[in-house]
Amino acid sequence: MTYRILPILIIIATLSSCVSPKVVEEIKQQRQETFQENQKIKKENTSLSTENIELKDKLSRLNSEITQLISDSTTRAASCRQLQSQLDDLNEAYDLLTAKNSQMMSNKAEETKKLLEELQKTREELLKKEDELLTLEQNLSVKQKELLNTQNELVEREKKVMELQSIINKKDSLLSALKDRISSALLGFEGDGLTITQKNGKVYISLEEQLLFASGSWQVDSRGREALSKLSKALENQQDINVLIEGHTDSIPFGGRGQIKDNWDLSVVRATAIVRILTSSSSIDPERLTAAGKGEFVPIQSNSTSAGRSANRRIDIILTPKLYDLYELLED
Repeated sequence: MTYRILPILIIIATLSSCVSPKVVEEIKQQRQETFQENQKIKKENTSLSTENIELKDKLSRLNSEITQLISDSTTRAASCRQLQSQLDDLNEAYDLLTAKNSQMMSNKAEETKKLLEELQKTREELLKKEDELLTLEQNLSVKQKELLNTQNELVEREKKVMELQSIINKKDSLLSALKDRISSALLGFEGDGLTITQKNGKVYISLEEQLLFASGSWQVDSRGREALSKLSKALENQQDINVLIEGHTDSIPFGGRGQIKDNWDLSVVRATAIVRILTSSSSIDPERLTAAGKGEFVPIQSNSTSAGRSANRRIDIILTPKLYDLYELLED
């Protein structure tokens, strides 16, 4: 730039000797302005050069960054593809999990429905059990009342049983006393075929045929009349004693005599004969007496021997206490 200005200055210097001072002044002024402008341009050029260098540096950095970005982009692209593959895998797994979850939800829904049904069934059963429990409690209350009533009845029955036992004991005592009285009254006849026993709440007086009758007869002999007379005297004041007279025979058929056809008839007529003697020998009430014939059908020994048949031919007088007080107690 300096080499270009110098010729101009020379020309200006040469011309200045030929021109007026004004022109020279103008030329100087122009030259000064030109110099200043050149300085300004130079300064701008320097600034531009500096800016250019800076821009080149910046461009270099940008190129490096672009290269790095391209490299990073390639890496990121690979990473992106890997991530995309992973994403695809995840989406596939997600779809699979979604399907499984749907299936599980469906199964859960079925299970929930089943559980709800079972719960409802359990509730219904519980309500039913509660109703049954209420019914049982009501029944229990009724049963408790019934039990209480039963216990009260049991107490009353035990009381009655004790009263009955007391009466029975009293009757047994009376029977024992009666047996002793009869034994005393008939003392001396027991060796002649008479036995007296007490069992089952009764007194049994058994008189064998030899003490009362001849074989096949129903006429009582004197020895038998004496025994029966004493017995009737012992019984006449025993108003609470019923007297049953039973006639018995052996198994040998009766041959028949008049209206007496067989052992039935013989047993009955013999029992009737005893009743007549008892009522004629004392003031015993005939209503207390009963005559019955058993024939050969209630033996006490075997009819296959002579001794057995002799024992079976007998009169049984059975003394039974009247049990009015017992019956009345049982009816209460």
